Amino acid sequence: MTPVLARVPPPIGSLQPSAAEKKIIRAVGRVKAGWLLKRIGIAKRLAAETFSFIPWTPVFNVTGQPAMSVPLCWSDHDLPIGMHFVGRFADEETLFRLPGQLERARPWAHRKPPLCKPVSP
Repeated sequence: MTPVLARVPPPIGSLQPSAAEKKIIRAVGRVKAGWLLKRIGIAKRLAAETFSFIPWTPVFNVTGQPAMSVPLCWSDHDLPIGMHFVGRFADEETLFRLPGQLERARPWAHRKPPLCKPVSP
């Protein structure tokens, strides 16, 4: 078990690349020159920001272990804080039983986070 995120959820849209970076990314995509994003440092910066925010979950994407996020906790601003549960390789069955048991012990289906105003690009 790990937290899903390294900190509480940020406002919607706050993890987006800047307007200039978006233009560069689109242009690079059109000419199929992804190597250029690495060369000018955009890819490295975006990856570093992403992995500092979600440091644990990508490990299990790579290993292929079954994993799931379960909203067991809530922040002071009523936002869900997910706990990340990981199962043994090829043992999804055990992992799938867990959230049902947790939901019965600590119901969360009725909880809805407040709607946030998206951050302008």
